[in-house]
Amino acid sequence: MTALTFRNTPPVAPARAADLSAVFYREYALLARNRVNLIFGLAPTLVYLLLVNTALGNVVGDIDYRGTALPFEVFLLPMVLAMSIVSASGTTGMALFQEEMSGVSTQLWSWPLRRSRFLLGKILAGVSLVLAQSLLALVVGLVLFRYQVPLSHWVTLLAALVLAAVAFNGLFLAAAILIRDYRTFSVLSSISVLVLVFTAPSLSPADQLPVVLRWISVVNPVTYAIDGMRDGAVFGLGRAWPSLVVLVVVGVVANAVAARALLRRTENL
Repeated sequence: MTALTFRNTPPVAPARAADLSAVFYREYALLARNRVNLIFGLAPTLVYLLLVNTALGNVVGDIDYRGTALPFEVFLLPMVLAMSIVSASGTTGMALFQEEMSGVSTQLWSWPLRRSRFLLGKILAGVSLVLAQSLLALVVGLVLFRYQVPLSHWVTLLAALVLAAVAFNGLFLAAAILIRDYRTFSVLSSISVLVLVFTAPSLSPADQLPVVLRWISVVNPVTYAIDGMRDGAVFGLGRAWPSLVVLVVVGVVANAVAARALLRRTENL
């Protein structure tokens, strides 16, 4: 009599690249298809870029910035980009709550998904969306206004833009994970856009701010995003690098906190 033998072959795990690309596509679709959040992210940026610039440009004229006379539209551009970054970063936090309230998070973790791939895909998708909205604002500004900035200075400005996107995406993602109530996060993220932008040297140099706002601006991360982009556009990397270093530190710390908190939350699902 012939003995029957059975073989149990475990399923082949998906390749790492496919794993990451699938998570990235899912996260990007989750963020990009919510048109309400996209509108709320873009609307304040375009309003300030178009209305404030055209309304105050002829009134304010040139601004003395560190001994250099800057046209108002050049001085305002970093503030507009910073507002776009902060608004779009809040959208990534909203998506996390929508994911949990719909039950998608529980379904997602029923699949043998590497937590590191999930985390990296979520961060990359959020940063790419923030960059896309900010670059759109930059393109609109380039079409409507004349920015006389050397090519090498544009490179520094874009580097500051990327670092700021990474830093603020990490900050809002960490806040969304640590704040468990959706309404609380929604209110705080909406208010924080205006508070962060206008307690930084957005519409005037830091030395012209009131004393209290000047103290607050020192610990305000938006200050270093604006200074990094503004110094990069006007003076280049030689003047902008201290602000870029601060953005790197904020980005590393914020994303590390977000990663640790997100992994802890997934363990409780």
